[in-house]
Amino acid sequence: MADTSATPSSPILEIKNLKTYFYLEKSTVRAVNGVDLILPRKSTLGVVGESGCGKSVMAMSVMRLIQSPPGKIVEGQINLLRSKGKGGKVDLTQLNPRGPEMRDIRGGEIAIVFQEPMMSLNPLYKVGNQIAEAVQVHQGMGRKDALDRALEMLTKVQISAPKQRLNEYPHQLSGGMRQRVMIALALSCNPSILFADEPTTALDVTVQSQILDLMNELQADFEASIVIITHNLGVVSQMASQVAVMYLGKVVEFAETRDLFHHPLHPYTVGLLNSVPMLGRKGQKNLIPIKGLVPMPTEVIPGCAFAPRCPRVMKICSEQQPPLRDVHSGHQTACWLYENA
Repeated sequence: MADTSATPSSPILEIKNLKTYFYLEKSTVRAVNGVDLILPRKSTLGVVGESGCGKSVMAMSVMRLIQSPPGKIVEGQINLLRSKGKGGKVDLTQLNPRGPEMRDIRGGEIAIVFQEPMMSLNPLYKVGNQIAEAVQVHQGMGRKDALDRALEMLTKVQISAPKQRLNEYPHQLSGGMRQRVMIALALSCNPSILFADEPTTALDVTVQSQILDLMNELQADFEASIVIITHNLGVVSQMASQVAVMYLGKVVEFAETRDLFHHPLHPYTVGLLNSVPMLGRKGQKNLIPIKGLVPMPTEVIPGCAFAPRCPRVMKICSEQQPPLRDVHSGHQTACWLYENA
């Protein structure tokens, strides 16, 4: 369980200038290229952006699951405030990804729910055994107690006939059930932080809503901080208290969810909001797509990466990268339009 000695607003995770590159034979992919993020305790952060912007690589970097080679964290810090009695703050970039301390953190204090459960669940093992194994490793429980914990978690995620599912294989479950099993597995060891990487993409609308409602309920029960990684702004509006908008490996805007939706600052964020359908939108019959294409992550761009697509581009935008700065309380953006704000 999370350390309750700190205040709810205190950061449990700080990412500073994180850069994760993939070194290919003829080029370098700068998947994450200088990300700064703060995750407050017991909060939900939404990370949004187009496919390929670095959202998932950022999460995999925190989990220290980047395959090396070709991937490598080349710069930055990932500071985790560990649970009470486990050593305080630690920079995850300094730990051996396969070492005992990182293995203890991964799954025990930071867990992840992937987009496609069938890629994460072992098809050869029963669902109950997979959850029980995680509990045995991270909680030190015996076999019987771990299976009891597995049944408790399947009940908490409101899966139908939990005793029956305990003895079934992943292929015997529906997509929605498998996603619930993944959430049960991720939360079985009471992690302080849960990454949810596109947790509802492959599900129909009704099941999506059920999964999001479930995650909201479980967050209250487990007092965990959640990072929702998605391209779906509807999911963010329903789940997140704060939003980080990523573009080509960088955070270009960060704000409280309501503030970002009602007062977007960065032209890319404005473009995202204008290009998706929203119920209740007035005075606009047609959606407005963002012009142009996302640059290749192998390109070295001297200025703002969004400049070639930006309707408000200025000369400086092509020459210098704008820093992520406070425009007003709690609302940050990386855009030269607000240089003197």
